[in-house]
Amino acid sequence: MAANWKEVRPLHEWIVVKADPRVKKSTGGIHLPDGQVRAERVMEGTGRILKMGDAEETYKVCAFRLEVGMRICYRGFLKDAWKDYFQREDDCDIFFIKAPDVLAVLDDTTQMGLCS
Repeated sequence: MAANWKEVRPLHEWIVVKADPRVKKSTGGIHLPDGQVRAERVMEGTGRILKMGDAEETYKVCAFRLEVGMRICYRGFLKDAWKDYFQREDDCDIFFIKAPDVLAVLDDTTQMGLCS
């Protein structure tokens, strides 16, 4: 049974992230096969920080001040270990990652790969 992410308090440099929805059509209108969408999920992902552990520990390991609500890019394959731990929300995965696995902070208009 999946847990509710709102009832969990991450510790140390752990972060709870909600993945951005994946699109199955390119900006040019080409429908992408499921295999391509799955392959890209392995390489990278984007999402929003829902909860964080200790802000100071997070800063020490990634040298950037992360905050709840920030949109981030993370190493995509990592979420697979936790993808069934939390209940899905809005058809999006919610999972744990560690702060060092955050690759970039993104603004809302930035598109990466197949993320919407």
